[in-house]
This record gives sequence, structure tokens and C-alpha cells, in this order.
Amino acid sequence: MTRPISSAVNSLVANFSRRNALLWLGGSGITTALMVATQKEVSAKDNKELELVNPPTLYDATQNGYSHIAVTPSRARTVYISGQFGSDLKGNLVSNEFEKQLIQAFKNLRYALASVGAQPQDVAKTTILIVDYNQAKLIPLGREISNFWGYKPPANTLIPVPRLALDGMLFEIDAYAVIPEKRD
Repeated sequence: MTRPISSAVNSLVANFSRRNALLWLGGSGITTALMVATQKEVSAKDNKELELVNPPTLYDATQNGYSHIAVTPSRARTVYISGQFGSDLKGNLVSNEFEKQLIQAFKNLRYALASVGAQPQDVAKTTILIVDYNQAKLIPLGREISNFWGYKPPANTLIPVPRLALDGMLFEIDAYAVIPEKRD
């Protein structure tokens, strides 16, 4: 990191947790690949389905809800999940509130993964779209990421957008997952 960016991060950290500040930086375009695990490489024996890598030559992304790199196994089925949003079974928004839509979108992502035999730890990459993005929205987002993936979230890109496909839609998350040929 250059000194001006470091100063900006330190300033943000004073007002927010390090994780929220760096998630914000990712959403503002400074960081394009968001992931959290550890600064050290996660060995294949620790996660045989998907290897998350955070090399020591890059900044410590572990407190920011993302990992730098996701390496998929050679013998795996690839699954692409379209953007999930805060909808009920009829496709109607569950609420006009950002946090309620966010929570439902994560539930819908879990349902989509389960329908093809995948689990949250099989997700290699997500893209998150947030309407009228601001830093306050990182608090419920960080909570849902932590609830969904714990300390090993996938690669992620957060993109602030002016609107989404439907009027009133405030949050969307898509996913790329890999399901190993054999699970232990």
C-alpha cells in the first residue's frame, strides 16, 4: 500500500473496525477481489474442496471478510449461481429494507447451493451489488458473511450500483462454486 492509502485506511479504522473499513475500500474500487481467510496459505489438507490462498506478499485480508485467491480442485463440478436477492418464492421482495433483503438473499443463496449438492465452503467467488451503497451497509453485510462462511469466506467483489433489475431491489449476490468429485 502506498502511504496516502495507508493514511486513509488508518483514518477509516479509527471510525470503523478494520474489517468494515477494508470492505469499504474493496467496494470503492481500490480492491477488486475481496476474500477472507488467513495471511498464510490454507493447505489442501485443511480444505480439500477449495484452496483459499492469502500470500504473505499481499496485505492481510483476513480481517476484511475475504481471501485474495481461490484455487479450485482439478476434479470438480463447476456451479454458477445467478444473482440472488431478497425475494420470496413468488419473486416478490420480502421488504423495502436493505437489511431484510440482504438476509433473505443469503438464505436464497444457501437454498440454491443446497439444491445442487453444494455447501457454503464450496463457493470460490461471489459478486455483491448494493444499491445506494454507504459504509453503514457494511455492518449487516459483514455479519451475514461471517454467519455464512465464518473465517474462510470466498473471493468477492463488491460493486455499488444506482439500481438493480427490479424497482425496490437493494441487494444482490451471485456465486461461483466448485463441488469436488468426492467428499471425505
